[in-house]
Amino acid sequence: MQSFVSSNRLALASLMLLLFVAPGLTQAQIVEGTLDDFQGGTTEGWVAGLGLATPPIPPTAVANAGPDGAGDFALRITATGAIVGAGGKLVVNNVDARWIGDYEAAGVTAILVDVNNLNPFPLTLRAGLESPSAGRWVSPGVVVPATSGWTTIELAIDSTDLLVGGFGATDPVVARSDVAVLRLLHSTSADYQAEPIAAQLDVDNVEAVPEPALEIGLLAGSLGLAGMRARRRPTA
Repeated sequence: MQSFVSSNRLALASLMLLLFVAPGLTQAQIVEGTLDDFQGGTTEGWVAGLGLATPPIPPTAVANAGPDGAGDFALRITATGAIVGAGGKLVVNNVDARWIGDYEAAGVTAILVDVNNLNPFPLTLRAGLESPSAGRWVSPGVVVPATSGWTTIELAIDSTDLLVGGFGATDPVVARSDVAVLRLLHSTSADYQAEPIAAQLDVDNVEAVPEPALEIGLLAGSLGLAGMRARRRPTA
């Protein structure tokens, strides 16, 4: 009975999610180089609840908390660890048109993100993709050490990298062609739903990149080519 109720709740949540994001799907256009740096002092569309529930401590843009120090904003994500109710998991979602749509056509195969683990224990961070036609998928986990300070990680989301993340997962290529939600989360297992934890995480410079462009950018940076910004090298 418990399993049946849980499955029904997941199905209902997915239906509500589809209704929430459907109006923007026809205009969605993820492109290589999409970047959120929070310098406008807002969360740039990164939310925890997606309209289904409001967490007690929502994601917030925090001044002077970013990797560049004074004047640099970062997004702070807080989880209470509660087993029941909103806000217990370290999760943030984006359904803005800039972050959804056809990742296959755009050639986006990774998410680069600067992270600062503020906790006295490690976190396992993943990207999650949800598709209305091909279900939920997650990237392989990247372990960020306790009290890490700012570091840059790469979350691999190519079809050959994605892991089944839960409800409705069928085909990763189809899922990447029809992304309705991009999610960042902590989970020690490949679970799009994440897991309860009492923790805080700061993130900055969330960027959509193709893996070959990452390599080219690093080479350009090492050669000091004018007018070309070097990609950030993953350090975890």
